[in-house]
Amino acid sequence: MSNIVRIDTNAELPADPDSPGEYCITPFYGENINFFAGIWSADPHVQDFDEYPMDEVCVVLSGKITLTEPGKAAEVFTTGDVFGIKRGTPVNWNQEPGTRKIFVILGS
Repeated sequence: MSNIVRIDTNAELPADPDSPGEYCITPFYGENINFFAGIWSADPHVQDFDEYPMDEVCVVLSGKITLTEPGKAAEVFTTGDVFGIKRGTPVNWNQEPGTRKIFVILGS
């Protein structure tokens, strides 16, 4: 395997068997296996996180994601926007139809 990996933003995304309604391809893993990147999409949904489970940077390829921390104004991200979420952040995630993103994650 090469150390340089192309991440195809137009790749067909297979269903994630562990997360119904989510679709993902993860072509890149760093030297640290908890560091990885790929393309993700999901059916429209709203989800509350008491603590976001990872450090993540996202690039919105299409659609709209609205993130709201308790007591703060909603942040809206659309095509071309880039955002990061720190592990442990309480957040409400609201995703509209057709949303697709690049993700870069440092898991635990």
